[in-house]
Amino acid sequence: MRRYIVAFPDNKLYIEAMSRLSSTETAAWRGFLHAHSRIWSQLDREMQAEYDLGLAVYELLLTLEEQGALRMSDLAARLRYSSGGLTRLADKLEALGLIKRVRCETDGRGFMVSLTGAGQTKLRRLHVFHLAGVRQQFLGHLSDEEQRILASIWAKLEGGDGG
Repeated sequence: MRRYIVAFPDNKLYIEAMSRLSSTETAAWRGFLHAHSRIWSQLDREMQAEYDLGLAVYELLLTLEEQGALRMSDLAARLRYSSGGLTRLADKLEALGLIKRVRCETDGRGFMVSLTGAGQTKLRRLHVFHLAGVRQQFLGHLSDEEQRILASIWAKLEGGDGG
């Protein structure tokens, strides 16, 4: 593996960096990005066509089911949304009766968001549909051993330090 030192203009900070990815590294990285994009897009299109709701809604409802009521700011952080982006989505879901927002008792500025009964019912339908799609678009292309290997890789990367 070729490495070199990169000097920044102030000559105070140096990092070790690779000059380029090997063909295997490139294939692994790009393969991950392309597979994720293709599978996510396909699952989102299918859910939109069937339920007029996408994976972002599914992920939000699932998070609320798993975590219980959350502050809007905490939910936005978990879902990687801006506060404005989450507010727009929450407005739509509240209008559909899938979630409810109430002012925080401890902080009058914030809102707590939770799943409604209708949201739980919708989530059950979305969940069955989503899992069938995951099996068809992703898991069905992998052997049990390949799934175990991938699960091990994701666990290894989960900490964010790659090791």
